Amino acid sequence: MYKRRKKIDYYDKNLANPFFHRRRKKRISFSGHWSGKKKLTALLILILAGGLIWLIFSQAVFSINNITVTGAIRIPPGEIENLAWQQASEKRFLFFPQKNILAFSKNGVKKKLEKSYSFEKLTIKKDPPHALIIDIQEKSYAFIWCEGERYYYADIDGYLINEVSPLEIKQKKYPIIQNQGDGKIINDSGAGLGRIDINENYINYIINLSNSFSAEKTGAGEAGGNFEGLAIEKFIIDKDANTVKMVLAEGPTVYFNTDEDQEKQIRKLLTIKGETLKDDFKNKSYIDLRYGDRVYYR
Repeated sequence: MYKRRKKIDYYDKNLANPFFHRRRKKRISFSGHWSGKKKLTALLILILAGGLIWLIFSQAVFSINNITVTGAIRIPPGEIENLAWQQASEKRFLFFPQKNILAFSKNGVKKKLEKSYSFEKLTIKKDPPHALIIDIQEKSYAFIWCEGERYYYADIDGYLINEVSPLEIKQKKYPIIQNQGDGKIINDSGAGLGRIDINENYINYIINLSNSFSAEKTGAGEAGGNFEGLAIEKFIIDKDANTVKMVLAEGPTVYFNTDEDQEKQIRKLLTIKGETLKDDFKNKSYIDLRYGDRVYYR
């Protein structure tokens, strides 16, 4: 008996073509991607980050409420404290309040202080949670600056330390520099007495000159010669360029050139005093040593 063959439906069968391997789509499974340990770690990071931000912005926790200044002798501690509070009132990185001790910039307040004053040593220490300690060591007096009939002690960098009465400088322990030119005192910081806006070569030249005469009087110098009668009363700076004028207590005013060798000019002065003018030295009004080997006097 003839049996009818069943028609094969190739569309209903899942037949594989040996010549074309169909690419199977890979299913992305998130199973195990965030394990319990990783979730816990992420949560802890978020908590720590949130806690840190809260500490930074919180006004109650780590808020500066005490600033202590130690080592101040001549500089009023209140002036230093005011500059530190000014720094604390500013923002850091645009939005972090520096009233919080963790965000407070020590370098920032250090720059403010060094702009206003001159220190031998300056240390700023945070003492969490609420205190800031500023320890200073002031520079020593180097000379006395006179301008407009007022006298000031100043340090080697030209910062005015404090005002002094003319009656208190009779001992002349420090060289006196009188400014007879344009005003040199400026105060661009608003704190302290200000500073002297002058080329530091003038100050260094005068201090070295003063030290040379003091050393020669004690036999420690190198110029040699007779320094008797050469007690210095003061130094003058005026509008004459590259010039320092040394006023003697008994005798003439001596003009020095700050661009020429100081030791050589001192030797010229001693020679003119000891060999040329002799007893007539005290009667002269000035001696000008500024022009090479030539000496002018009247």
